[in-house]
Amino acid sequence: MIKKIIISRLNNIAAIIQQNKVQELIVINEIYQINDIYLGSVQKVFTAINAAFIKLNKNEKSGFIHTSDIKYNRKLRYIYSIANSITVNQILLVQILKEPTEHKGPRLTTNIHLTGQYLILMPFNNIISIANKIYDENERSYLRSLGVLIKPSMMGLLFKESSNGIREEALIEDLRNLRKQWNFILKATVYQKSPALIYKDKDIITKIIRDSYEKNTTQIIIDSKYGFKQLRYHLYRNQKIHQVRIPKLQLYQQQQCILEKFKINNTIIRALNPKVELAPGAYIFIESSEALTIIDVNSGSFNQSKNSKETILRTNCLAASEIAYQLKIRNINGVIIVDFIDMKTYKDQLKLLEHFHKVLKMDNARPHIVQLSELGLVELTRRRRGRSLLELFYNRKDNLFSKSKKVISKINDGLSEKNIIKNFNVNSIFFKKQFTKNLNLKHTIIQSTSKEILYIILFPLPNSLIIPIYLYYSTIGKIID
Repeated sequence: MIKKIIISRLNNIAAIIQQNKVQELIVINEIYQINDIYLGSVQKVFTAINAAFIKLNKNEKSGFIHTSDIKYNRKLRYIYSIANSITVNQILLVQILKEPTEHKGPRLTTNIHLTGQYLILMPFNNIISIANKIYDENERSYLRSLGVLIKPSMMGLLFKESSNGIREEALIEDLRNLRKQWNFILKATVYQKSPALIYKDKDIITKIIRDSYEKNTTQIIIDSKYGFKQLRYHLYRNQKIHQVRIPKLQLYQQQQCILEKFKINNTIIRALNPKVELAPGAYIFIESSEALTIIDVNSGSFNQSKNSKETILRTNCLAASEIAYQLKIRNINGVIIVDFIDMKTYKDQLKLLEHFHKVLKMDNARPHIVQLSELGLVELTRRRRGRSLLELFYNRKDNLFSKSKKVISKINDGLSEKNIIKNFNVNSIFFKKQFTKNLNLKHTIIQSTSKEILYIILFPLPNSLIIPIYLYYSTIGKIID
């Protein structure tokens, strides 16, 4: 299937487009992202639940670690209490397993693993593993034999699904990069003082090349000159190793935001809306909470034909296809309950479940249908892969508004460059002032020299607001531009 990748390096957002439709959104978080590595200190130990809180950051939530996630406990199986493993104020090198929610901190592990394009290096595991989705026994035997030859002493290797059919030179090069990364982490832990961030996967281009770039990718469009050079370097290096055709690269230089041009902003706005319209007049309503997500399928205004049984089945199948897409684009995780339109016969229910299972197979997060309950509710689970779209964008907005109160109280107080640099952790900024004709509203763009942080200050208002650039383009920018 033809795939196109759109990258907005200024906003740290990327979109994967297939069949002229956004299939997946990739967003880089500012704090607490899966696979981030921290040097933390034990804050509290709770023997009753065999868990502890680890301080990772001076200003953010503490992380949570269970005794089963402490690596050396698996070897010392006679240790049943976490108090025998760690103590308060002990320094630990930990990695984030699950990103935080609104009320919970991130879940941690001491079993560090470093992910590459084809391999996963496990410094504390002396094993060789092959991805289950590599089905060819000859290929599995070849990879296992290669792993025995190249595996570092007392470390573990996991061959990802993407390693299937890849030349050994590419696998060895990937392993070499992972070992360099691990050596850097070891050196950083010696010189850093706890709590400290040791490693963060904050480069969206590297993340795209590693996790999303495939042979069927035909075009990559990016809005940064530096990012374009970096992207071209990675792809030409891959071409030299794999001897395959690289996709078409394009530098986006138009004045209109790349997210607006390819309708990615519209996709994000629709994905944040709980109501999703379906073709025949029906609609689905998605309500997420920290415990679970409830999806209700409503018949709406679709016409009741003489064969209403067939219409209901067709509407439910259409809703099932849309629900599979919404789970992926919104990155909804955990327990999900779907209330389809009631069907009278078991035959129709089985047809619906078969169709639902088929469309869910295309999701890499491996959704699993648990059962169809007696009440007609379909229960399923979906593996957590970072924060949901709702958590990402609303948490960013709330954090930004809370910061704006620290920086500015009223427009009469003026804007201090020193205050902005202090509160937003940037080295230097520049201002680009614009005025609107119809509205008495002036807005200033604040951008770091590294282009990692980009905000807009809107004033005059009763209280000035600082909002992120992506939110500006999707909401206020439509009004005043």
